[in-house]
Amino acid sequence: MIESLTVVAPMRNEEETARAFLERLTSALGSNAKQWRIIIPVTATDQTAAVLRRYPVVILDVPPGLGVAYSVGLKKALEYESPVLTLDTDLSHVPEEMSRLLEVDGDLVLGARATTAAPLRRRLISWIVNSVLGGAYSDYTSAYRLYTRPVLEDVLPRVKSQGFAFLPEFVFRALHSGFRVTEVKVSFPSRVAGTSKMSLRANLTEYLRFLVWRYFS
Repeated sequence: MIESLTVVAPMRNEEETARAFLERLTSALGSNAKQWRIIIPVTATDQTAAVLRRYPVVILDVPPGLGVAYSVGLKKALEYESPVLTLDTDLSHVPEEMSRLLEVDGDLVLGARATTAAPLRRRLISWIVNSVLGGAYSDYTSAYRLYTRPVLEDVLPRVKSQGFAFLPEFVFRALHSGFRVTEVKVSFPSRVAGTSKMSLRANLTEYLRFLVWRYFS
């Protein structure tokens, strides 16, 4: 069990899963950290925020864009002296598996998903990103991660992507700054309710823009 842990978990219209997610997350945190806090960057047009207000979480209203949500949430997390765990809130990341990431050494620990369980559009994007960035890691686009303060303080201000490309860009910049990135296998069950917020067209465009920048940098 670690002394302290901060969780950043963006939500976008997750009123159907928010309660179950927070119940499972807080239970898992109680088994893994002596002190903890949860930061939820929210972009919602449904009742997600109303559900969240029933729980002891920090709610941050943010504009659309996964990268924007993570940027705002991770900056807030730097106010606390602890590592930072991130994960999806639709329960496609299993909160009870956070111990797998906490047990691994590294400045940035990636929770690598079983790609065969992911939807086709996610597998396509992951294949493109992994092919261009190289085979050292199997899942550059997973949001299930554990960040140390040094990697956040150094890399976060330099990440430019505002959408899903935030995730591989952070890994790329961390590696090129000399930080140690490690990977551990995690489960990837299907979401239990609601719909995916990933737009194939919009995110392919952003990923391709990032990959072109990566190739010519």
